[in-house]
Amino acid sequence: MERMLRRLSRCGLTATLVACSLVSACSASRQITNEPTPSFVFRSLDLSQRRDDGDQDWDLTSPEARYDLSSRTIRARRPQGLLYRNDQPHYEVTADLATVLRDGELVVLEGSVQLRRLNERGLTIEGDRLVWTPAQSRMVINQRPMASDGQTQILSRELEFQQDTELLVFSGPTQLNRRDEDIDDSSVSDDGPSSTVVRGGSGTWNLKSGLIQAPGPVEAVRRDGRKLTAAGLDGNTRKGFLDLQQPVKLLLENDRGTISAGRTRWLFSSQQLQSDQPVQADLQKAKVQGMGFKLDERSGTVIIPSNCRLEQETEILTARRCSWNWRDERVVADGDVVLRRTNPVQTTRATRMEATIADKGEVRFGQPGQRVESTIKLNSGETETRRRPQVSF
Repeated sequence: MERMLRRLSRCGLTATLVACSLVSACSASRQITNEPTPSFVFRSLDLSQRRDDGDQDWDLTSPEARYDLSSRTIRARRPQGLLYRNDQPHYEVTADLATVLRDGELVVLEGSVQLRRLNERGLTIEGDRLVWTPAQSRMVINQRPMASDGQTQILSRELEFQQDTELLVFSGPTQLNRRDEDIDDSSVSDDGPSSTVVRGGSGTWNLKSGLIQAPGPVEAVRRDGRKLTAAGLDGNTRKGFLDLQQPVKLLLENDRGTISAGRTRWLFSSQQLQSDQPVQADLQKAKVQGMGFKLDERSGTVIIPSNCRLEQETEILTARRCSWNWRDERVVADGDVVLRRTNPVQTTRATRMEATIADKGEVRFGQPGQRVESTIKLNSGETETRRRPQVSF
């Protein structure tokens, strides 16, 4: 046992062992030289690792542990550990079983593994197996890995957590579940329905700063049926936004239409999408184009703030700004509104014009009480015929 303690000390570990006893029976007779090296069982185990500067690095305790001298391996039940930052406890780790290999060079935690940040509600990393290399401050969870900060949850094939930088590397396929902040946490569990499910590949998530990156194609599905695709995403979960990389395509609920845009910011904390890039909305029987857009998920409204242009079979409307509510089927155009019809040839001007979307998807302009100025161009041949007096011979 003294040899074991010396080994642990050389590795920078301090071990406190209580009520140790030999598992292998010791006889008074002379031991055979090839007899297996005995194992020790401890009623409690306390391992402590310090950094080179003397600050605490990590602790690991267990109510029962076994040490094998030949393999320099500790196996512990119901382990609990602490990871330190600036000599203060920062993360707590628990598991069902722990295997400490080569006197602390490698630690394997198994069965209901949970890594939880202290003094911050909801930030956890979980899985069924965690391989920890303390010298590299590196943890890898490769069985049912999950990370969550209370609002955003990541499920992936493998999670790698860099303890010193708090960088989480996820290897795909990956699923990101996002819960809207206005949902009552008391009524929704981690396994409950999410407001948004995002599927993608590999990426990184810094749990300290909130920065997240997923460069591969991503697809998001909202609870109301709306779908969104993008070439990739980056953003900050702490600040409440994701930047979707172009091309971005949004399919509205109940097949009301699609929106195609460039780089778009998703403010999921306020349930809004916005972009300053060119945008095009394809409705059932109309096409809307403009510069930039803002979509409010709560009200069901899309606003194009600049250079709005709406086209359908016999009409073209231009305006400084236009908005469309896909729930009440109402369209509003503001500022230098010009509506041109081809049958008959007619131009209508107004400062504001409203429209409704018919059941078949046609946009119908004109509301009672609106002040407009219209110009109708009649066919010149028909006009000349009507004005010419009849002549008979």
